[in-house]
Order: sequence, then structure tokens, then C-alpha cells
Amino acid sequence: AYVSDKELRKVVKFITSHQTKVPEGQVETTLEDELSKSVSETMSKDNNFDSWSADEDPLYEEAKNVVIESKKASASLLQRRLRVGYARAARLIDILENKGIVGPGEGAKPREIYSQDQENRENDIA
Repeated sequence: AYVSDKELRKVVKFITSHQTKVPEGQVETTLEDELSKSVSETMSKDNNFDSWSADEDPLYEEAKNVVIESKKASASLLQRRLRVGYARAARLIDILENKGIVGPGEGAKPREIYSQDQENRENDIA
């Protein structure tokens, strides 16, 4: 929609005339307080995966299955298939590496999948 300069000035004048006067500097503090509160609430929700241990991540088994079925492992693959962000996908890859499901990263080369080896190791232990 087109808004002329004249209309824009009228809108600005209206807003400034109906605005309550707040001491300078207090607006910024209020915005900072609101942002801080919002971040604190977000961090305290149950979906905060920073508090999960490796075995407690609800997507671990699903990530393991995706990697084994596709016979390749990458953060971008997990991002697409599991619809998660990069940080969580990379953490899942790290967990899979620590558990012996995938090999270490070697730059641009794909990670080796040890799914067959891992299943054999688990059967030998049992």
C-alpha cells in the first residue's frame, strides 16, 4: 500500500502525541528486561536439549535408524530428515560417533557407518 509523506507525518504525530512519556534510558532497560525474561523462559522449557544426556535425547534412536538406513551420516542429513537445527543434528552425530555407530569426521569425506560392526559387537557382549 502506498502511504504519502503527508499521511506518514500525520501517523507519526498521532503516535507521538498519544505516547506516554518515559524517561530516557528506561525504554531500553524495559526492552532488555523483556528479552532477558523471554530467553530465560525459553531456556527453562522441557525442550531444552542441553540438559539431556546422550542416552536421553528423544531423537537418538531415530537418528541412529536414519543413519543406518541411508548408509551415510551428516548433520545436514539429520537436519532434513528429523527437522532439527544444525546444533542438535551435530550433537546427534557426535553421540553416534561416541557410541560407535559412525566413524570420525574426515573433512569433506562421508563418515564411515559401523552399524553392522556395532550390531555384531552388541551380540558378542550379550
